[in-house]
Amino acid sequence: MTATTLPALKLGALAVDPAVVLAPMAGITNPAFRTLCREFGAGLYVCEMITTRALVERNEKTLRMIRATADEKDAFSVQLYGVDPATVGRAVEMLVDEGVAGTRPAHIDLNFGCPVPKVTRKGGGSALPWRRVLLRDIVRSAVRAAKDVPVTVKTRIGIDADHVTYLDAGRTAQDEGAAAITLHGRTADQLYSGTADWSRIARLVEAVDIPVLGNGDIWEADDALRMVAETGCAGVVIGRGCLGRPWLFGDLAAAFAGAPRRALPTLREVAAVMHRHATLLAAEHGERHGC
Repeated sequence: MTATTLPALKLGALAVDPAVVLAPMAGITNPAFRTLCREFGAGLYVCEMITTRALVERNEKTLRMIRATADEKDAFSVQLYGVDPATVGRAVEMLVDEGVAGTRPAHIDLNFGCPVPKVTRKGGGSALPWRRVLLRDIVRSAVRAAKDVPVTVKTRIGIDADHVTYLDAGRTAQDEGAAAITLHGRTADQLYSGTADWSRIARLVEAVDIPVLGNGDIWEADDALRMVAETGCAGVVIGRGCLGRPWLFGDLAAAFAGAPRRALPTLREVAAVMHRHATLLAAEHGERHGC
């Protein structure tokens, strides 16, 4: 793949350079993993998905989950999940005005992309955009409460092939003041099967004026370059592609800087990364639970 460069992603006062974002993953994107990924390359590293009701109720486990690391003081990023506009707005207020996370977030993302059946059966996650008024009210409530903190939206193509929502969701996000939208190129009923449809990302780029980030089937740096070339998206969001492979962010940073090199770690280097990850987890949770 020909080397290319990608402009920094502007989210309000926050500049993400390169325009690479770590997707929130439950039980994975904790402080230890975010630190590990950040040590390989720059980008925006989002914490695990936070349930707004649990945050508003000041659930002890939830409050621990939104702790920023020392390296995140100027770029702490939080993803929120909720189905009630008032609760989402209150959760954002707690983060922005009260500093309940210990530091004021630089970015807040709203999850409308979770495909897990226990979430979608209740009308949440990637099923929620089908309820257009509710989607509008949630985004509006979050943006107003966030004030100068940029709010972004993450969604999927739709519930299934007969219930496509991404274009309406994109226009709603734009109209209500979202700074950007991420599209995973699958429907909810696909979960993570099959191949992500990047053509929908290109279609959304054409339909809205806010930046569109692409998500789905980025396993190596050349995949990211190809996605940008094929869709015109403003950046990429990395999920499963970095599981067990945090050095992917180093390759992405080099690729988007125009460097042709691609680095595959040796077995010794992989072992060192595994040890580093275990050390970080043990420091956070204690050796027994962390390991």
